[in-house]
Amino acid sequence: MRIKSEWELLNSIKDLITKKGLPSPSCLIESIGDDCAVFQLTKNKSGLITTDISIESVHFKRKFSGFEDIGFKAMMGNISDISAMGGKPNFAFISIGIPDDMTGKDVLSVYDGLLEAANTAGARISGGDTSKSQKLVINIALYGETLKNNLIRRKGAQTGDTVYVTGTLGDSKAGLEILRSGNIQNIRHFPGLIQKHKRPTARFAAVPGIIKKFKPTSMIDISDGLLSDLRHICESSKAGFILNESRIPVSNEIRQYSSVQKKSYYEFAETSGEEYELLFTSGRSSDTPVIINKDISVTPIGKITNNGFFVIRNKKKIKIPITGFDHFKKKV
Repeated sequence: MRIKSEWELLNSIKDLITKKGLPSPSCLIESIGDDCAVFQLTKNKSGLITTDISIESVHFKRKFSGFEDIGFKAMMGNISDISAMGGKPNFAFISIGIPDDMTGKDVLSVYDGLLEAANTAGARISGGDTSKSQKLVINIALYGETLKNNLIRRKGAQTGDTVYVTGTLGDSKAGLEILRSGNIQNIRHFPGLIQKHKRPTARFAAVPGIIKKFKPTSMIDISDGLLSDLRHICESSKAGFILNESRIPVSNEIRQYSSVQKKSYYEFAETSGEEYELLFTSGRSSDTPVIINKDISVTPIGKITNNGFFVIRNKKKIKIPITGFDHFKKKV
């Protein structure tokens, strides 16, 4: 039978592990279902473990990104997961599959990118494995830690909480669209969109400020798209949401690009994956953006509700279908 949905498959795997796997020890606080597995280290400290895989032609294409960019982005995706749970990354373990057409220099270029991202966030590459493969494959396991009181999970959003997001949204998807089009003029005119797709930076630097100012009730990083990832929070929290579309922050560059393409920039902002911005909820409300860590904007974009997924668009409340990146979704 064909796999219809990534999320359906993950739920089936989780059910199988629950049924046939070993019982969870008391120190395991969270396993499948959040950005990281969480276990209790001490009375006041939690350990975090995440893993993610990047496969050529699925997650990246060499004609769009250099080897350093590929390594940088792969590491940042894992760092973003640790950040989404209020943690700081410590140790990374890299397994890499290397195709015949890559040289030793090419492999070291991948590691240059991995190291640049890891060093920026304070993580040390501490081991891994290498293998021959048909395509370039990078799998990263990342370990981090957080104070128990600073641990933030997907479940925890409460009705009435404000929904916040860091930075601006939509640039990564627009950048990929430009690269795929091969339009030289757009590639030259919209370098920021290209850069956001090739080298998104996780918001690890904003985490301490977010925790101090907002005391988040739930948090996730935007890897599948704003609407899709907010749905993950709401499904874990047994809640719904209503977003004010006009409040979703977007860059000037994507406004210009959307105008050229005669598209709505909110279409990009609501569905763009691999943004690695932080999406969180808080009982502390704000009507205007707040600046964290001197240069990172945090914008209120909506509210958590009892149920349903809605967007206020052109002053009308609209029930919306949730879309986002799904590895197994049938292309139409």
